[in-house]
Amino acid sequence: MAKPLFITEILRVIIDELAVDDKQSLACLARTSKAFTDPCLDGLWHTMDSFIPLIPLLPISVRSALVGEKRSVWYHHKNLKSHWSTLFQRLKTHSRSGVRVQPCGEWEPFDKYARRVRIYRPTDNMYQLVSIHRGNYLFPNLRDLHWHNTGSYPMERWSLPSSLRSLTIIEHPTVGIEFFLDKIAHDAPELETLDIRFGPPARLTPYTTVYPLPFNRLESVTLVFPDLARVDICSFLSSAPITDLTVMLGNSAMMWQPGSLFHGLESLTIFGNPASASLFVEYVGSTRLWGVHLMLLDEDVTLSDCQKFLAALFKTHGQSLQVLCLNINGESLSSQNPSTINQLVNKFLSKLRLHRRSVVVAQFMNARWAQRDLLKNPLF
Repeated sequence: MAKPLFITEILRVIIDELAVDDKQSLACLARTSKAFTDPCLDGLWHTMDSFIPLIPLLPISVRSALVGEKRSVWYHHKNLKSHWSTLFQRLKTHSRSGVRVQPCGEWEPFDKYARRVRIYRPTDNMYQLVSIHRGNYLFPNLRDLHWHNTGSYPMERWSLPSSLRSLTIIEHPTVGIEFFLDKIAHDAPELETLDIRFGPPARLTPYTTVYPLPFNRLESVTLVFPDLARVDICSFLSSAPITDLTVMLGNSAMMWQPGSLFHGLESLTIFGNPASASLFVEYVGSTRLWGVHLMLLDEDVTLSDCQKFLAALFKTHGQSLQVLCLNINGESLSSQNPSTINQLVNKFLSKLRLHRRSVVVAQFMNARWAQRDLLKNPLF
């Protein structure tokens, strides 16, 4: 006999479905019963992709600074109604007809709804600006944040809630990488996933003494960085308990010592050329690396390149490796007989007992394809 669901569980299922496809109905449901109000509001405000719906709830002084003299609250409210029809429903739940809002702290109306936000993936920079006005983070229960900094609001003025579990940053670094990582670790020590997508560094960052970062649960890290060797983010992150790493490697010479990075790593994904990938797997010092996925981005990949990479990989991690996936994109390689590649890989794999292997040779590449064309779109 199936276990019966409680009313609260049934309501949660309904709210989750409406929050995805029908926020207007969810707003109506919030006004039908006092028992439904809080759960429905949590569903309405759970995921935000813009700060604009919160503008009418800000203190007047902050609101004025945000919208400017020529952009009144009515201007924003009028435009929001045409771009986001659910805003009107949200605001109606904030102030029902006939109910007068009692005097309170200037941030209290804002906080009543800000505490409900769990995922914030903005396309504007208003969050940064309002954070500076308040001098503190805005969403105390936030768990997932996409932070796109245009450079106007430096990282020194960030403030992240301790509830944060996932952070994606698109940033042009203006401070030392050690300061950047240290601030994240102290503000959000329970962070589990970190995705860093930096533009080209404005200046060289001198290496300093590497010290342990106070991350307690950081397990998954993605680094889309034009030059990991120039700005040494890997050395600083190696002190965190990372088990899953995705990196994009450039062509610069690397300066790490063999076996000096990521001693607890279990799964590694590399986007780069075979030479850089061969060096990087030697730098990884983990004895528990069981999964490796390599996406070769060099259009002139040869069988010799692959052989060198496999030799380096099996020499350093052959005892622990269980899963291997190679995606080989290149004119030189794709013009070869795929069976030759299989013979090469099988020569190495015959010495191991891998649970699974996959070798993919792209057939659509041609001599006119360039790496910069691929980088126009996100790779992962």
